[in-house]
Amino acid sequence: MDARTYAEVDYLTPMMHLGIAGILVVFGIPLLLHGLFRRRRFSRLRDGEQTWKARSSIRVQLLTGGVALLIAAVFGALSWNGYERSTRHLEANIVQRYHPSSFELGYWNGSWATIDITLPDGTRFPDSIVMLRAGSEPFIEDIWYHHNPKP
Repeated sequence: MDARTYAEVDYLTPMMHLGIAGILVVFGIPLLLHGLFRRRRFSRLRDGEQTWKARSSIRVQLLTGGVALLIAAVFGALSWNGYERSTRHLEANIVQRYHPSSFELGYWNGSWATIDITLPDGTRFPDSIVMLRAGSEPFIEDIWYHHNPKP
């Protein structure tokens, strides 16, 4: 293992942000729809039946649903930004570690990513797996076995 420093690759935080956004959407949409339904039903009531307490409750419900969806959008944006940043860092780390002539990063599944990589000597490794070691060091097992054949 060499003493290089690599850019931080963190795919866990964007996945947590996406989970939080999903929970807030599941919470906010029904709350907002029910508040709209209650407001419509409230507006059809006669003047003596429209109470301040009901009006206030509907307002709080609509506000809570709207804020939940707004926060969900913020967490969704944070998730997308974090995922893109981690992907850029992973690509930079691969270039720093392996100096490929070309490569195409596939998808990230949570613990490893797929990669089609071509080394400067022309050796091509399609559908290889790149994992992260400590310090965000990329490790491509196929290249390691290529350079360290079994006896």
